[in-house]
Amino acid sequence: MSRVLRWRRGFVLGLVIAIATPSWHAVACAQSPADSATIVLSLLERPVGSERYTVRPNGAGYRLTSSLDLVERGTPLTLSSTLDLAGDLTPTSYRAKGKSYRFVDVDAEVDIVGGIAQVQSLAQRERVPLAGPYFTTTGWPPLAGRALLIRYWETHGRPATIRLLPGPATHVARVAFRGVDTVSAGGRQGVLRRFVVDGVVWGGETVWLDERNRFAAIATRIHILPLEGVRADLAGALPELQRRAVADRMSALRTMARDVAPLATGTFAIVGATAIDGTGGVPIADATVVVRDGRFAAIGPSTTVIVPAGARVIDGRGKTIIPGLWDMHAHASQVEWAPAYLAAGVTTIRDMGGEESFLLAFREAIATGGGLGPRLLIAGLVDGDAADGFGVVTAATPAAGRAVVDHLRAIRADQVKLYSMLQPDVVRAIVTRAHAVGLTVTGHVPRALGIRGSIAEGMDQVAHLPVSGREDSAEVRAIVDLLARQRVVVDPTLPWNELLGRSTTTPIERFEPGIRSAPPALAMNYRSVINAVDSATAAASLRAQLALVKAMHDAGVPLVAGTDGALPGYSLLRSIELFVQAGLTPMEALRSASSGAADAMGLAREVGTLAVGQRADLVVLDADPLRDIANIRTTRWVMTNGRLYESAALWRAAGFGQ
Repeated sequence: MSRVLRWRRGFVLGLVIAIATPSWHAVACAQSPADSATIVLSLLERPVGSERYTVRPNGAGYRLTSSLDLVERGTPLTLSSTLDLAGDLTPTSYRAKGKSYRFVDVDAEVDIVGGIAQVQSLAQRERVPLAGPYFTTTGWPPLAGRALLIRYWETHGRPATIRLLPGPATHVARVAFRGVDTVSAGGRQGVLRRFVVDGVVWGGETVWLDERNRFAAIATRIHILPLEGVRADLAGALPELQRRAVADRMSALRTMARDVAPLATGTFAIVGATAIDGTGGVPIADATVVVRDGRFAAIGPSTTVIVPAGARVIDGRGKTIIPGLWDMHAHASQVEWAPAYLAAGVTTIRDMGGEESFLLAFREAIATGGGLGPRLLIAGLVDGDAADGFGVVTAATPAAGRAVVDHLRAIRADQVKLYSMLQPDVVRAIVTRAHAVGLTVTGHVPRALGIRGSIAEGMDQVAHLPVSGREDSAEVRAIVDLLARQRVVVDPTLPWNELLGRSTTTPIERFEPGIRSAPPALAMNYRSVINAVDSATAAASLRAQLALVKAMHDAGVPLVAGTDGALPGYSLLRSIELFVQAGLTPMEALRSASSGAADAMGLAREVGTLAVGQRADLVVLDADPLRDIANIRTTRWVMTNGRLYESAALWRAAGFGQ
């Protein structure tokens, strides 16, 4: 019998026994965790670096040593960590220092003696009494630590939650066994156990352990972007593992849809609210909105609109109805984004660069009603074939660029998103083919072209602010005029700029109160951003950006609200607030995130306003945003495709505290 066959038979037999034996977690974790391997890292399916680790005996316990090295769009990231564990895998000491993303700093120390943890994270120090199970980690790395966390969970009786340090008392992990997967790599087959770990990063990560309970692979996130790690000897199995992870997360999305029941579906009416229809017209006081089978059937004053006999009537008195909101610069790489967006009133998102397999499954699940979430539009990202390019979809020649467009059309993408390293002749080919097949083109301004050259080549839209400098300078005025003449749509992503550009002396809560209810891992991610600027400099930078937005608006440049991710759901509301701070009226700011966005995507006849026959997407607020734009944060109910949900229930489903 060959060694490979013996390995397969022995492991499969052991696994059958393990699954059938209630004490499997104790048997499995009795194995020594000693290990040494390299984990290959991929961002947007593109190899970007590695994590090298060892687990070795250390006195009566073990020590994990990990070294992370990757290059993220030209930016080197390194992080070194050590984790000391007792014999039962209980952490006793933890050290981590470096960066886990371009703007996320890690500098943590945890020492546990006698049930007390001495914790230092960046400038914060605290003494934490411990009761119950706990583990140590700082965001997604070290990935090898996830296998030890799962083994700790099994060794300690599979507790419902595990306290994570550093972090607040609410920072906990939940682990669940999800199944067994047979994969092929390196000429052999093996069976891996699949788990979901929730709470180390925001939302669920899919993690696999091998026959010796060693780390095998993970599908997680670096900040909000999809990241995979696979042990080097299993690298050939990564595509199959990604498919399994997507299927598993779509199952979680379907569970959300079952658990968060709509308040109303079918035919019903909201009566008595003030309706802002998104056209810019005068709001309708004491309005009645009738919904039938996912469409608006009637909208108008309650004195003239007749509610169908037998239809459910929902009391909207004292409330304000607005069209469903849009985030025109989303990065939805996990299912938890879906309820978070809806909770904030966002009923349509444009994803600006993600992993195709996840996005297509996500879009399908939501569109068919099997999943809970906003309508998803896809701007397929393509970059140049350069060492510091972004993502796995690249084009080095005009022919390759045209092939990318043809593929995006075949998968029913809504746009093409250009990225920074594309060359001029490739951009020209992409834009020409895209327009020929009915797609528009958005994205970053390719460095080889600049904003003027990009507009000249036919870019229809631009992501982020397209120019820097004083809004009254001759150069800036000339570019703004060019954008206006060509009707180039701009999504400035102001919330992202504000969040990342803040001084560390300025609490995030001062401008984004939603951070208070964010899941701990997500909030800690943003609180770890260290900028070497004072509050006055950061405020001046934001004022300059707002002045540029106002100059573009006054010149007639179409502006749409977008976030580049930032704080899920809440940052779209912040985008609307910032537009008003820039000088737009509340009505104009609302339209940038509704009818203006729909018009930019060529969908104005289908969605974006409260109009008879349109898709029934709307938001019910407890207060009038035209009187105070901060009232955009008072969402009570949200309707997507004719299904009405309670905002608070959606926030809970996304892991936010309310």
